Parts: sequence; structure tokens; C-alpha cells
Amino acid sequence: MADAAPNSNQEATKGPSMKAKIQILGGILVLVILECAVAYLVIPSQQDVIRAAESEGQAGETAGVETANEVAPLAANEETIEVDLGDPFGITAYRPLSESTMRIDFHLYATIRLSDEADFKSLMEKNKNRFREQVIVTVRSSDEGELTDPSLGLLKRKILEKTNQIIGRPMVHSIVFSEFSFVEQ
Repeated sequence: MADAAPNSNQEATKGPSMKAKIQILGGILVLVILECAVAYLVIPSQQDVIRAAESEGQAGETAGVETANEVAPLAANEETIEVDLGDPFGITAYRPLSESTMRIDFHLYATIRLSDEADFKSLMEKNKNRFREQVIVTVRSSDEGELTDPSLGLLKRKILEKTNQIIGRPMVHSIVFSEFSFVEQ
């Protein structure tokens, strides 16, 4: 009798049986498989995304609609002009992770259609401070790779997009850097 009492206490403190553990594990496995199946059915495949993007692009072309951020392509005989985008920029930015300071100096120009020159200059005059702020924020948020790229391609695209957003119309065709200097100390 004395031996029977300790055995019943050991079974009580042992915890769930092996069968219960397998049932819990099986339930979790079923839930994971169910979630994967739902994700497979709901999330579009890469081909579906590509087809959707192409159909949207074709719909925009057939309707003759130009999206807000895209500049209409220049005709072969259309003249462009380089417009000065204000005073030269001199930006100093401290990088706390590398404990260094960057000094970036440059002058910006934009290429626009000759026919848009008057409208562009008046719009830039109205928005010159917002434009300068966006250029400064864009340059300061750029990483070293963007600033050391020989063509400054990504930085030009970012500034081009911001400029067209600020003036409200896609008038700028390209951004030109002049006298670009980047020093990190």
C-alpha cells in the first residue's frame, strides 16, 4: 500500500501524456498548413503582378493619359533649355554611426522644354524654399554610395521626382549637377 501512493503522485506531477502532446503538435501543424494555403490563394504571384502592371500601362497609353509624375517624351525637333535652380547648395551633415561629418557642395540645373520656361520660372519662384528644403533633405538622407556614384543617377532621379511634385506638373526632364564636391571627415 505504501508503494501505491508514491506512484500515483508521480503520474500526477508528470504533466500531459505523450498522446496530448502529439495532438497539440498536430493542431499547430494543421493551422500552419491552413495559413500557407490561404496565403497561396490570396497573395498574387509574380506573373500576376507583372500582367496587372502591364495592363495598367497599356490602359494609360491607349487613353492618352499621362500620369502625374511622368514627363511627356521630347519630340525630336523640340528645344530644351537648362534653367538655374537657385543659389549653390552647401550642405553639412553629421553621421553619428560613423562619427564623421560630410560636406556636400553643388549647383543644380534643370532641363525643361523651351516653351515651358516662363511657367517653370514662375512656379519655381513661388516654391523656391520648399524646393531647397526637399533638396537638402534628399541629399542629407542619401547614403555614401549614392553620393560617390560617378553619374549621381539615383540622387538625380530623387531630386527630379521631388521637383516635379513641388511644382505640380511634370515639366523637368532631367537634373544636372554642376561643381559637385563631396568630402567626408
